[in-house]
Amino acid sequence: MVLRDKLLEKRGLGFLHPVCAFIYLVMALILTMFTMNPMLIGISLVAGISYEIHIMGLYRFRRYIPWLILIFIITTLGNMVISHNGANVLFRLNDNRVTLEAGLYGAVFGLMFAAAFLWCDITQRIITGEKITYMFGSVAPNMGLIISMTLHYIPMLRKRLEVVHAAQVSMGRGDYKNRWDRAKQWGKEFSIVISWSLENAIDTSAIMSTMGYGTGKRTNYSNYRIKKADLWFLLIVLALAIPAFIVVLSLEFKVYYYPTFGAMCSLRHMALGSIGYLIYMFIPFVAERFFKWH
Repeated sequence: MVLRDKLLEKRGLGFLHPVCAFIYLVMALILTMFTMNPMLIGISLVAGISYEIHIMGLYRFRRYIPWLILIFIITTLGNMVISHNGANVLFRLNDNRVTLEAGLYGAVFGLMFAAAFLWCDITQRIITGEKITYMFGSVAPNMGLIISMTLHYIPMLRKRLEVVHAAQVSMGRGDYKNRWDRAKQWGKEFSIVISWSLENAIDTSAIMSTMGYGTGKRTNYSNYRIKKADLWFLLIVLALAIPAFIVVLSLEFKVYYYPTFGAMCSLRHMALGSIGYLIYMFIPFVAERFFKWH
């Protein structure tokens, strides 16, 4: 498991310097979250899905599909129930207007939320706790340690929950007569995982105190070195980010949903303007093949 995760870190942007990969991923996340243009969000979502499959494989990515669909359905239906703005009324629910525009806005927001989730997951896979400690260790060591430990605990808790569940099933506690028994068993397993993690945190704190953490001046060591490929990638990313941010922030490419759905420009003009955004989102695939080949 550890060897597989280490190998996955080198795929995609994992071969680059952590600072360069971090800058790209943060800007990709910003470009995704600061637009409600369905064309741009669709590009970001497709890029995120493609990148996730490239990093972790289609088999491991399949478990995300139900959650992404659930996010899309909840945001679409939720906005149709909450917001009653819009000119095209589909039907009335308890004397409240359910409009087409509210459904479209909720659907696009759901796609944006799903795309942002994928880019956050990509970030935590590429920028590991070790890399975060390297980037923030000398500037803000406490913050870097907290972020790295937080990112470490999320997958660790999931793996421990799988271990505890497998142990409980092997003890004959995997048969549930009803949903209440299943909920009680899940609560018991979750309590075991929390107790296990708290004990581990106490042991970690004691070990850090024994080793003198925080008592003197800290020194940092890392084997990360900035290469020419990293500088070239950073320059290309910054150059491509300019047209991408122009498309996101420009009023010319804005899409409005109320009172009716429409755009400030034609579909052809929007597609031409989105080329820079498209190239930026898919640049990791080109960069990986080009720089590794050289």
